[in-house]
Amino acid sequence: MVKKILITGASGLIGGILIEHLSKNPNYDIYGIDKHIGLSIRYQLENIKTSKEQQPILPSKEKFYVCDITDRDKLSRIIQDNQINIIIHLAAVLERQTIDEINRVNCDGTSILFDIATKQEHVELIIFSSSVTVMFGYLENEPYSLLAKNIKPLQPLKKVTINDPPMPWRGDPLREAYSKSKIYAEELAKQYSSIQANKIKFVGARLGMINTIDDVEYYSCDWAIKSTYCSYRDLCQFIDRVLENRSKLKNFQIYFVSSNNDYGWIDMDNCREDLNYVPQDSARWN
Repeated sequence: MVKKILITGASGLIGGILIEHLSKNPNYDIYGIDKHIGLSIRYQLENIKTSKEQQPILPSKEKFYVCDITDRDKLSRIIQDNQINIIIHLAAVLERQTIDEINRVNCDGTSILFDIATKQEHVELIIFSSSVTVMFGYLENEPYSLLAKNIKPLQPLKKVTINDPPMPWRGDPLREAYSKSKIYAEELAKQYSSIQANKIKFVGARLGMINTIDDVEYYSCDWAIKSTYCSYRDLCQFIDRVLENRSKLKNFQIYFVSSNNDYGWIDMDNCREDLNYVPQDSARWN
């Protein structure tokens, strides 16, 4: 049976990567929403040159909707009218926005989406984008702080696991607000998954650093970033593994998602055990 997948934040960088990948699979029918049809702001933030003609990768016109994630009525109609089975929730604003906008989109929007989805009989699974930055506070402490200073550790680093307490970015109020918005989404998903009548499975993906240019060497000067690098191929593999194993999943699970990087300090053992996720790419300390 073909599954209908709705991707929120469809015009964003990760949305485009997944739309291009999943659209090739005849088992999936891809829909998308976003509040605009322009290129992701990530291109501007990373100073990537783009042309006026360059457009995001989107589903076909009849399957793409211009919709703000906080527009409850319109979002509900889209999910209901198209009988969506799976939601990949990527809609979010980055840490360069205001704290109010981060809270409105990342927190309020996620809350509205989860509330709508859990009232629909046909929705089976929500994969939502969290971020490795919920743990970036660990980079302020030894031995992880060596990476932030671009100093090569003398031995492998003890892995931070999904059971360790979140420790978000600090020092920058916007970065901290962004990381906390992702922690909020995880806690909200956990709450919904524990409701007895709930039939939806929630998968939180603590994504590593996914860049506008899919080349780790382009960002070679910062090992705090490189140690959590995630290639497009590994991102797509993770999503494939979740979709293929959805019947075996728990009601709620968090996974770190990155490539197989030197001095990687986030633990992906549960990702390998549950999903058979084996990263194909890597960042190497030359």
